[in-house]
Amino acid sequence: MERSIRIRLGLAAPILGFLYFYLLVLLIGWTSSTLRPSWWIDIFPSRHVAAVMWLICLHTSGVVFAAIPIAVAVVASARERAVLLAVIVGVVATTLAILLSLRPDIWQLAWNSHPIFFITDQIKLLVAVPLAAWFILKWFSRGGVSTTALRQRV
Repeated sequence: MERSIRIRLGLAAPILGFLYFYLLVLLIGWTSSTLRPSWWIDIFPSRHVAAVMWLICLHTSGVVFAAIPIAVAVVASARERAVLLAVIVGVVATTLAILLSLRPDIWQLAWNSHPIFFITDQIKLLVAVPLAAWFILKWFSRGGVSTTALRQRV
């Protein structure tokens, strides 16, 4: 790998990782304040299942909405190595999320309520940007538009 590419990846990865984490916190907070529609409870067998599914949908949409602009920035900054940079960004953001949740008051809340939420949220956080970057690369290569055009637009 060329030295300039390593420097670019070394600078972009932590910056985009922090931006991804910050955007994720904002979007999950915003989606969490969204009220559940009245029909939502009726389509599930119990109120508990409805609440759990609503929480999963909100967190997943927050992760996806945070990952898309970061993936666009990743593809625009590192065309050939976009997926590698996206994986590093995902690892940085996931590490931040895990480290910040190790506080005793947060850890007990996360682990005692539903540990599977914590684990699946970290997995979604880890893979969302690489998947979005991969889809963006595939979409532009299939459509005949080069990622150079994307870089010029951003």
